[in-house]
Amino acid sequence: MVSILNNYRRIFTLMIVIGILIINSVAVFAYKNLVFDEAGLLTQDQILSLENEANDLEQLYSMDIVITTTNDTQGKSSREYADDYFDYNGFGVGHDYDGILFLIDMDNREAYISTSGIGIRYLTDERIERILDVVFDSGLADGDFYGACWGFLNETRNFLEKGIPSNQHTVEEEEPNRITIFDVAIGIIGGIATGAFFYGTTKSRYKLRNPGNPFSYRNNSIVNIAASEDKLMDSFVTHRIIPKPKPPSGGSSGGRSTAHRSSSGRSHGGGGRKF
Repeated sequence: MVSILNNYRRIFTLMIVIGILIINSVAVFAYKNLVFDEAGLLTQDQILSLENEANDLEQLYSMDIVITTTNDTQGKSSREYADDYFDYNGFGVGHDYDGILFLIDMDNREAYISTSGIGIRYLTDERIERILDVVFDSGLADGDFYGACWGFLNETRNFLEKGIPSNQHTVEEEEPNRITIFDVAIGIIGGIATGAFFYGTTKSRYKLRNPGNPFSYRNNSIVNIAASEDKLMDSFVTHRIIPKPKPPSGGSSGGRSTAHRSSSGRSHGGGGRKF
C-alpha cells in the first residue's frame, strides 16, 4: 500500500514538472523581438526592458507593438519607411495585421507612429497627437531616446486600456490629383481659345464706328460749369448683436482615424512630428 502511494506521488510530481516545463516553453516561444535599434540609440539593457513591456502589451491586446530606429530611410519619408518596415518584416497579428509601430527616424529627424488593423481604431488621430506630446515631453528632443520610447509605450498602454472610442470612425485619406499630358493639352488649347475670344471681343468693342472730326476745336472746347451741392436729408443707425461662434464639438473629429495605403496596398493610420 505504501509503495502504491509513493508511485502516485512520483507520478503526480512528474506531471507537475512536465506542466511547468510546458508553460515555460510556451512562454519562451511566445516571446517576440519587437525592438529594433538600427540607429544604435539604446543599450542592450534598455532594449530588453522595452521588449518586455512590448511583449506584455502584445499578449494582453493581441497586436504587435513594435519600436524601431534608423539612420537611413533609403530616400523614403518617415511614414513610408514606418509602414513598409511593419508590412515587409512580417508584423501584425491576425488577418487584419493588427499592430502599432513607433519609429525614431534620425535621417528625417522625425518621430512617427504607424497603425495597422485594429490599431487604427484604437489610436485615432487625436490620440496619436497626444502620444507624440508625451514622447517629446519624455525627452526625445533632448536626446533621451529611451525615455521617449517609454513615453510611447506608457501612453499607448493608457489608450489601449481605455478601449476604442465610442465615436471612432475611419476616413480614407484623399489621393492627390495628378496632372496628365491630356490635361496639359486641354489646358493649353482652352487657354489659347479663351485668349483669342477675349482679344476679338475687346478689339471690336473699342473700334470707332463714326469717329467724326478729331480736329473740330470749337465743338471739343465747350465746357459747361455749373454749381453742384449735395444736402444730407436724413440718417439712421442700425445696431445688431453678432453672436459668438459656437466652439466646435469634438464628437466627430475627436474620433477620426485617417487611413492611407502603403506600398504593399495595406491600410495604415498614423502621424508624425519633426524634432
